[in-house]
Amino acid sequence: MALTIYLSLFFLCLYLLGLILRRVLFLRHKVRMERQSRLGGRVIARVDEMQPGSVRKFWLICQKYRVDGFLINYQGKFHAYINRCRHMTTPLDFVRYQFFTEDGRHLICMTHGAIYAPDSGLCVDGPCKGLSLYRLPVLVDQGEVLVACPSGDLSFLAD
Repeated sequence: MALTIYLSLFFLCLYLLGLILRRVLFLRHKVRMERQSRLGGRVIARVDEMQPGSVRKFWLICQKYRVDGFLINYQGKFHAYINRCRHMTTPLDFVRYQFFTEDGRHLICMTHGAIYAPDSGLCVDGPCKGLSLYRLPVLVDQGEVLVACPSGDLSFLAD
């Protein structure tokens, strides 16, 4: 009986320590993002670093959520999306940094095989056909690509 109580207290302490650590890391990331931001967006890359067909993963702190996203240069234009398949809440790049199909014409969810149009985020084939990736605002300024948080209700990120 006493052992059960001690183990329960031990695991409760570990749980609370984990919550504290998670909050500290969140606040640290928020401060880091504020240092790397201007004009309402975080600097993600220099324009000359992102050749057509290239991808850069990043994160943002939006309201009370950490948002994992990716920036692509598709045919010379920059697009940013939340790194989350619309079929299920898994990242598109199950295989690290593999966002494009082999021919480079579409984005693909490596878990479900959903195919997305790179310029609009629209799912054109697969289990989420008709839905779109969550777009993030992109701004090019002084040779740098900045990505901002989406506006409005972000409660869908809690899933």
